[in-house]
Amino acid sequence: MHSNYKLWLIAIIATLVVACDADIEAFDRSPAQRNAESIAALKAELTAAEHGWRVLYFPRTDSLLFSNPSELIPQFGFRGRYGYGGHCFSMKFHADNTLEMKADYNASTASTPLTSEYNVGRNSFTQLSFVTQNYVHELVNDAFRASSDWLYMGKNADGDLVFRTASYLEPAREYIVFTKMTNEEQWQRTTNKALENREYFESMVNPQLSIHRGSRTYFRSDIYVKRDVETNKSLLREIKAKKYYLFLFAQKKNPIPGYPAKEIVGLGSGYGGTEHGLTFRAGLRYDSKTMFFDFERVGQRFRAELVEVYDPLLRKTRLVSKHLHPEGVETGLVAEIWDEGDDR
Repeated sequence: MHSNYKLWLIAIIATLVVACDADIEAFDRSPAQRNAESIAALKAELTAAEHGWRVLYFPRTDSLLFSNPSELIPQFGFRGRYGYGGHCFSMKFHADNTLEMKADYNASTASTPLTSEYNVGRNSFTQLSFVTQNYVHELVNDAFRASSDWLYMGKNADGDLVFRTASYLEPAREYIVFTKMTNEEQWQRTTNKALENREYFESMVNPQLSIHRGSRTYFRSDIYVKRDVETNKSLLREIKAKKYYLFLFAQKKNPIPGYPAKEIVGLGSGYGGTEHGLTFRAGLRYDSKTMFFDFERVGQRFRAELVEVYDPLLRKTRLVSKHLHPEGVETGLVAEIWDEGDDR
């Protein structure tokens, strides 16, 4: 027993000595050396993905906008109040500071790579900058307010690369995530599928949302959103331009047939296409714990089933979509989007 205690104590001391040596070695390097190492590390990470990265960029999100299904929404007050969604890119980085990029804007940009230049530098953060014109710059405008300089924040629980910009001090106001693609087929089809899925959603005449667990329904929209009930003008242009959708429910119907509901509530979020289906940022939020982000296209519907996955970084479980984490523990919580047609 005594000898085991001595071995245990020696092991702890040795571990502490190694840790201290590592810290001393780190502080022995100059700031310039540490900056150079962080730049080299990020560039090596980007260029090591031979099949490129799937990049989701939502430059202007609002996590509080239309996020409470119990809050009354003014009958005609939501027009012009929509937030903004995002886009899907495919990017391949090369060691000579050039990159190939595709974007889900249209059939041409989704299939034809555009070559431009990038740079990895360092200020307060390690920074990825798009130096010459590419598809990202098309979002640098007064509407989406995108940036061509992205600050590297590290990796998330799934091993994806997470970036932000200097545009916002508040958290959850933008979303930039790089997911490594593992084969050439993904490079060839990702932005095309993202475009196809987004356009399929936008072609729906009357999209509706249901959140349920088994036979119990928590939320179910029932209002035709693509047409302004006051002016009878289409809202489709605003929805597509901003990539934002609002699902509305008539909490108190009007006793006069054909007239607008007296009280409405709803859930909204910016959206974008993915190779699987749709992604919503800042999410369709039933409550602070139940949020639906990623939907899989299943036939003529988009479906998100939440499962529990343990997050070692936060040391707690998180709810994510089953099609992204099939190993997760089932919760039974499901959100579905379908087209109910023109039922006016």
